[in-house]
Amino acid sequence: MLTSFHLLPGSISVDCGSNANYVDSVRNISWVSDDEYITTGVNGDVPSAQTYYPDFSEFKAARYFPDSLAKNCYRFASMPNKTYMIRGTFFYGSYDNATKLPSFQMAIDGTVVANVTFDNPTIFVYHEISFMTQLNNVTYLCLLRDSSNSVPFISAISFWSVPDGLWNANVAAVLGEGVYFKTKYRLNFGGNDLVSQLNVSTEYHFTCATFNGKPPGGSWGNSG
Repeated sequence: MLTSFHLLPGSISVDCGSNANYVDSVRNISWVSDDEYITTGVNGDVPSAQTYYPDFSEFKAARYFPDSLAKNCYRFASMPNKTYMIRGTFFYGSYDNATKLPSFQMAIDGTVVANVTFDNPTIFVYHEISFMTQLNNVTYLCLLRDSSNSVPFISAISFWSVPDGLWNANVAAVLGEGVYFKTKYRLNFGGNDLVSQLNVSTEYHFTCATFNGKPPGGSWGNSG
């Protein structure tokens, strides 16, 4: 089980598509613009976010990639042989008024770690991965086109440095072999609402979906 931890230097929350850094007044999360982490893509508004997720400022814009490149990559500074957790969050919201839901892939340092798909345009999805860097000091999160040739996009990225000792020795050893761990669900058992646990901006923040017998696609965590 993961426990709350103080954010370490190098941990950031990126609002993809935002033109400026800001602090979320509802959840007190510091968001930075993605402009310094990527050179490709187009910023676009997602108007339906105000209707479906009015308290989630990071959903109000997105960066999408209409070019014909096979992949578009974010670049983050990292330390060699260090454990990190990275999450890509995607709220489609029919921002492009397309008649077909998009699908594409997410990769970390050249390894495809998730197929990004949607069952409903108004429900966000996330993919959260724990991994250990190897000998490089840069981590790449890339979005790749799949056989559908859909336009990839992304709403937010959270990139956290995980404290030494958080994982037990056996788990740490597996991560050191280049294995990726993926968060499956964050669930509020017995609850009726989408809830957010927030303990000022220095803590690890979670938002948990309700659980009533079937894990929903929109359960996730969020960090400031």
